[in-house]
Amino acid sequence: MSAIVPSAQELIDSDKSVQEHFSIQVHHAANGECRLSANVDRGWLNGAGFVHGSVAYALMDSASAYACASKGVRGLTINGAVTYVRGSQAEAELVATAKVLNQSRRVMSLGAEVTNAQGELLAHGSFLFQLRVE
Repeated sequence: MSAIVPSAQELIDSDKSVQEHFSIQVHHAANGECRLSANVDRGWLNGAGFVHGSVAYALMDSASAYACASKGVRGLTINGAVTYVRGSQAEAELVATAKVLNQSRRVMSLGAEVTNAQGELLAHGSFLFQLRVE
């Protein structure tokens, strides 16, 4: 079941430039989880002919931010560690998911991954967010 909770929708709505830049569509952001997709155009190809790794990082970072917001808090990425498993060609749909793994009063850790439309793992990572304490 897909849902986007209001706290996540607020962040998604304020993040339009990133979404437009990467052609991101958010499908789910609730209960500390997020799923989004992006159709990557040829402009993101690196010199080796694969989609640049920064795209996977950006998709996982955005999914993590929306998953964080779905818990009713906002955070700032203070660390992101990514392992790239397989390359992707342009014109491909990439799917990023993120899930909250742990949360304290000041930080939240999340696990994220990017797959292609066939479900093959392209990259996975862990993200640490410093939470905004009001």
